[in-house]
Amino acid sequence: MSRSEKLYSLQLLDTAIDNASKRLKEIDLILKDDKALKKAEQAYKDAQIIAEDKFRTLRERERKVSDQNSKIEQNQKKLYSGSITNPKELEDLQLEANSLSKYLRVLEDNQLEAMVEAEEAQTNTDRAASVLDSLKTQRAADHQVLIQEKAELENKINETEREKAAYLSSETIPDLEDYNLLRKSAGGIAVSLMVSSSCRSCGANIPSAIEQQARSPSKLVFCPTCKRILHPG
Repeated sequence: MSRSEKLYSLQLLDTAIDNASKRLKEIDLILKDDKALKKAEQAYKDAQIIAEDKFRTLRERERKVSDQNSKIEQNQKKLYSGSITNPKELEDLQLEANSLSKYLRVLEDNQLEAMVEAEEAQTNTDRAASVLDSLKTQRAADHQVLIQEKAELENKINETEREKAAYLSSETIPDLEDYNLLRKSAGGIAVSLMVSSSCRSCGANIPSAIEQQARSPSKLVFCPTCKRILHPG
C-alpha cells in the first residue's frame, strides 16, 4: 500500500466520522429549536386574551340590555297600572318610554356588534389552537424520526472509530502527523484524489511531472494549489 493510499484510507474513516458528527450537531440544533412552537403558543395565548376581552364586553352589553329592559318594564307598569291619572305625569311616562325604547335599540345594536366580535375572536382562538396542535403533532413525529437517526449516527460513529483504531494499530503510517496537521488546516480534507490530471478538492490542473511523482508508492506529493496530499484516483 502506497503512502498516499494509507492516508486516503484513513481519511475515508475520518470523513465518515466528521460527516456523522456534523449531522449530529444539526439534529441537536433542530431538536432544541422551539422558536416556531413558542410563536404558535404565543399566538394562541394572544388570541385567548382577545377573546376573553371580547366576551367580557359582550356580557357587559348584555347586562346593559337586560337593565334597560327592566327599566322599560317598570315604566310600562307605571304607565298602564291605572294608578297615575295626572295627564302631565302620564305624558312624562310616555316620553320616558319612548326614550327608553330608543336607547334600547342602541344598546341592542352594541350587543350585536359585541356578539359578532366575540364570535370572530373565538374563531381566531380555535384556529390558533388548531395550528398549535398540528405543530405539536408534526414536531413530535419529526423528532421521533430525528431521534432514531441520531441513535443510528451515534452507532455509526462508534463503529467507525473502532474501525479506525483497528486500522491504525494494524498499519504503520509514517506520515500520520503531517496528515493530522493538514486536516486541521484544510477543512478536514488532507488527501485529495487526483483524477484526470486534476485535484478533485480545488480543481487545479496537476503538472505531468507532479502527477508522475504522485503515482509513486514511495513518495508523498502535494497539490501545488491547495497543498493537500495527492492520491491517484
